[in-house]
Amino acid sequence: MLKFLSGIVIIAFTTFCGYLLARKYRRRRQFFSQWKEFNERFLTEISYYRRPIQQFIGNFSYQGEFECLLRAFSQMLGDDERKGDFTEETDFAFLKAEEKRVVEDYFLMLGKGDSASQKAYFSSIKETLSKLQSEAEESCKRYGDLYIKMGFLCGLLLLILII
Repeated sequence: MLKFLSGIVIIAFTTFCGYLLARKYRRRRQFFSQWKEFNERFLTEISYYRRPIQQFIGNFSYQGEFECLLRAFSQMLGDDERKGDFTEETDFAFLKAEEKRVVEDYFLMLGKGDSASQKAYFSSIKETLSKLQSEAEESCKRYGDLYIKMGFLCGLLLLILII
């Protein structure tokens, strides 16, 4: 009975470890899907409402790292001394270096220029965001499940070695 319970605990623990390792891919998927949604809302905002950026950011709620990024960006808008360093406050370990650069460029262009130039720029970014989101969805589906399954299988292997 003790071996059976310890086996269940080992398998549960290694599966949970696999779940934690897959967190990077879930965070990345969530970040890019929210960013794409934000871009669509901003294009609509530019076309019709044209409210100030801080008011626009406050109208919708986001989750996770994207929400932290928006909060840091909103604080940067209110503080003239900190122009351009809002991404240093957030942890983007799940993003590649090129993706971090795209994020910084995107948010530094937000609210700059007239509505026609912003509409053209953010419409051109729409394809890049769709590509990044689909890549994040694919990698989350592939590697997220893989880590969980590998954790489960490692637990089974440990259980076999113990017995």
